[in-house]
Amino acid sequence: MSFHIRVTQRFLILIALSTSVCMADKSEAPPPVLSPQESLAAFGLAEPDYRIQLVASEPMVQDPVAMQFDGEGRLWVVEMRGYMQDLDRTGVNDPIGRVSVLEDTDRDGVMDKSTVFLDKLVLPRSIAIHPDGVLIAENKPLWFVEDTDGDLVADKKTLVDPNYAKDNIEHSANGLLRAMDNWIYNAKEGHRYRRSGKQWIREGTEERGQWGISQDDQGRLFYNYNHSQLHSDLAPPNTLTRNPHHTPSTGLSVGVTTTNAVFPIRPNLATNRGYIPGALDENDSIKEFTSACAPFIYREALFPDFAGNAFVCETAGNLIKRNVLTDGGLRVSGAPAYPDHDFLASKDERFRPCWITTGPDGALYITDMYRGIVQDGPHMSPYLRKHSAERKMDTPIHLGRIWRIVPKDFQQPERPSVSKMNAAELVDHLSHPSGWWRDQAQRHLVERGLRDALPALREMALHHEKPIARLHALWTLEGLGDPEPQVLLPLLDAPYPVLQCAALRVLHSLKLPDAELHRFLADHSTKPLAEQTRLQMILTLGDLKIAEVDRMKTLSALALPFVADPLIRDATLSSLNQRELTFLDHLWPSLNEEKPGLPFLIESLAQAIIKSRDPARISGLLSRLDSPTPDWTQTAVLTAIRLYRADLISEPITLAAAPSTAKPHPELLAFFAWPGHVPEPPAKSTVRTLKPREQALFTRGRQIFLTSCFACHGADGKGMKMLAPPLAGSDWVNGRPERLARVLFH
Repeated sequence: MSFHIRVTQRFLILIALSTSVCMADKSEAPPPVLSPQESLAAFGLAEPDYRIQLVASEPMVQDPVAMQFDGEGRLWVVEMRGYMQDLDRTGVNDPIGRVSVLEDTDRDGVMDKSTVFLDKLVLPRSIAIHPDGVLIAENKPLWFVEDTDGDLVADKKTLVDPNYAKDNIEHSANGLLRAMDNWIYNAKEGHRYRRSGKQWIREGTEERGQWGISQDDQGRLFYNYNHSQLHSDLAPPNTLTRNPHHTPSTGLSVGVTTTNAVFPIRPNLATNRGYIPGALDENDSIKEFTSACAPFIYREALFPDFAGNAFVCETAGNLIKRNVLTDGGLRVSGAPAYPDHDFLASKDERFRPCWITTGPDGALYITDMYRGIVQDGPHMSPYLRKHSAERKMDTPIHLGRIWRIVPKDFQQPERPSVSKMNAAELVDHLSHPSGWWRDQAQRHLVERGLRDALPALREMALHHEKPIARLHALWTLEGLGDPEPQVLLPLLDAPYPVLQCAALRVLHSLKLPDAELHRFLADHSTKPLAEQTRLQMILTLGDLKIAEVDRMKTLSALALPFVADPLIRDATLSSLNQRELTFLDHLWPSLNEEKPGLPFLIESLAQAIIKSRDPARISGLLSRLDSPTPDWTQTAVLTAIRLYRADLISEPITLAAAPSTAKPHPELLAFFAWPGHVPEPPAKSTVRTLKPREQALFTRGRQIFLTSCFACHGADGKGMKMLAPPLAGSDWVNGRPERLARVLFH
């Protein structure tokens, strides 16, 4: 089943009006503009052994929204100066945005020099620094910008993509994270980039999150949505979505944390949902994330206690949350580092954290947009607009601060000079204890094309004592296009599942013969495997050009013993793109015992075949209904047919072979259409035929049910003793939808 819950604009306005009376006596004076020193005193930092320092402030930086350190320790800042200059968005498309380069020339930790690298930009939003230039994303285009004479001022600008973003500040591409796999990923929109020589490659990928994107030491991507603080994927990019006729029910955008609770230290009436009853606590502070953004996984050595932790900005709540992540191999879970407070919170209402990064010193750097309004006009509720106008929160503008958190005894290190490192030095830095240094080393080796490092990289990948160094070396070899991938074959049997999975991906990317990869998959298909290794083997199998009989045999051995896991089923369907009938034919003779999850696999295979709209394949599916197999297999196929009606280009042979009275399951004619045949519901049916949009919702709801609900409530919804009550026929389900919605939410 599927439940579509929509709160209309009219309904929101009615709620706002109904709560305006009780809010009227809670109005505040305009938020004061504090000096950087006053704002510093307004912070509450959870860790007593650490301190927060000012790195830069207005007028050196104005309206900063993103930042990144280059290999020389300079801080590049994206300044969105056109954003919400007043409540009416006056001048929102004015070309007044810029990217500035900040330098600390006297090594005291405070930036004292600013150079405008590129100005006259419309709402710039993100940046990615390369050894020979900078990717800069504007409101719509993506540019590669170069400084050819070394003065830190752009003098060459090349268009990479005219349609990078969608001209929507809050719901458009941003991020430009250069991940471990050498692709550059974005939040929000589904495309990624990498460079081959002087050419830029754009490729589709899954949509992820809303504002900001990060990675952990394994290269897993983390992102979030304004209402939900941390998400990740259980499979590498572009591996679960290869089959256009199957939508995965799990594995993508998986919630990582157990709670979205936050603990501001000041009232938050100036929040978009402040009018909704229950959104604020008794102190008028938000209780949960409402503007989560810029998730960041800490990977440095300066704060050992933070290793692998996730930090998330909450701009409306004036705070940053810290989550401790637990790596379960395939799955990552997270919990708040503190039970009743957050890592950093401020009493200064204009403190607006919107980006986090680290640099060569390992410190935690925070971008503070420092302004009253952080809600874009088109998405501003009537309540927030009224509140902001009354308190004049749209003035002043063009402020901004950058802060960093360091240990109390912190000593400023020497500035790096990664661009001057040779290949041997860069390879050595792939084993550095800090992620920033490892990332810089990999980037420079790949982007500078230092192929003389290949022998040292192979040695590191095969034998280094640190698994993290071996992982970076392996992906650096992928980025350099190592012409001898067979040397890396021993990594498939590495004692670390992370290395095994990376080796499978890298060796395929480096064009190792598919027969050699399949030989490993087949030899290990019946052996004990780590969960993530088995998943990657199934996913890799779908990309290999091998004999179909070999593919089906190996896939069966890998997947069927674990078919109760929805993720294994989704991975199997992804790897079977256009081969579902072949796999079904392979399975059919041995389907004697109904095992957990197996009926759902059969149903998913049948679904994909029907969605292909191929009459020949559908005929092959229907022919299964006449073969001598247990009832549960036919039920699974019939369920798919009844749930997923199809418009075909011609009549399936199976249905055209004989008069309808002699055809198997003649009622199936009602579930297919083709030229000259318009289906009618069976005569005795009292169920209304679903419209296409309703059918899509029902399909999605059923997938969610089979992933999250059936284990306790049963595949038929009739409940399971000692686990969960029945849903079928329950007034909780069939009664008022508002009540069921509350059950689902809580």
